[in-house]
Amino acid sequence: MSTMRDVARLAQVSTATVSRVINSPDSVRGKTRKKVLRAMKMCNYKYNALARGFATKKSNTIGLIIPNINNPVFAESTLGVQEYADEKQIKVILGNTSYKVSQEESLIKALRESQVDGLIITTTNPKGEIIKTLITEKIPFVLLFSTVKGGPVSVVGVDNYRGGYIATEHLISLGHNRIGMIAGSFSVTDRSYHRWHGYRQCLKDHGIPYNKNLLVQTGYSLSGGRDSIKQLLNQELSPSAVFCSNDYIALGAIKGAREAGLSLPEDLSIVGFDDMPTASYMVPALTTIRQPAYDMGKRACELLLQKMENPGKPEQHMMETKLVVRESTAAPQEVKTDKSENYWTSSDPRTNYIL
Repeated sequence: MSTMRDVARLAQVSTATVSRVINSPDSVRGKTRKKVLRAMKMCNYKYNALARGFATKKSNTIGLIIPNINNPVFAESTLGVQEYADEKQIKVILGNTSYKVSQEESLIKALRESQVDGLIITTTNPKGEIIKTLITEKIPFVLLFSTVKGGPVSVVGVDNYRGGYIATEHLISLGHNRIGMIAGSFSVTDRSYHRWHGYRQCLKDHGIPYNKNLLVQTGYSLSGGRDSIKQLLNQELSPSAVFCSNDYIALGAIKGAREAGLSLPEDLSIVGFDDMPTASYMVPALTTIRQPAYDMGKRACELLLQKMENPGKPEQHMMETKLVVRESTAAPQEVKTDKSENYWTSSDPRTNYIL
């Protein structure tokens, strides 16, 4: 097997020059760089990044763990991580947990054994033992899409409580007072839990009693949204509007509502959370809470690389959410005939705007 010394001898340069061509090619003159690359090809030299990692205690690789590879919002954040990492010549290893704590733990263990330099984790349990272990052992990591606002953990997320509040307030402003919620199971995410708290507080602030029968917890799947909306519609007093804790669930809920014979938004209004890229292409186009998934992924990667170089104090970055109003929400049937300027009427144009 050829070595760096063999390449240097054939190219008639130093081993330091060969190393610069490999690690920072722009720092080497074009003519010399071509000579070294030609020698590498002739020697069939393969650069051993892992061996360099053992020498420098760096692998130039990070791990990225997400809970659902099918959800477009996580695809967006992954793109943000990868593109920023590429700029810094860092490789990313991706793992999917399917919202399973055991899978998250095994992935973190496997990535650590692979000697990644740090981790970005969208965790199913921010207060779990595996996170405590990372803190104790001083492993560089950042939690992504988390609501943790303090303590010894670096976080990039949004104010999920506020997002749940403004989603609910939008429905109330249209005249709805029977508002249900389909929430991702609280046992596997703090995000859904905080969105539910925002929903509940908004009802209280507007004098609407909280009805526990109008809350359904489900798995993060299309079928979960479809089955949950049918469960809500089977209530003796079914909701006229539903807040779904993410767009993926909302998509399933829209299908379930149609299967139950309802028209949207005439018979039922639905609000999601995320503003995944397909939300504006759904029929009806989905009213939702936008969170900047790509920017969040990019910022998480930037923060992790900083922590790898200089641990410093934990940092929490809460990014902004916005209400995006589209076609899936309107005033309830009994309010649509009201001529008051406070309510939308049946002639309301289907707009797509941000509050």
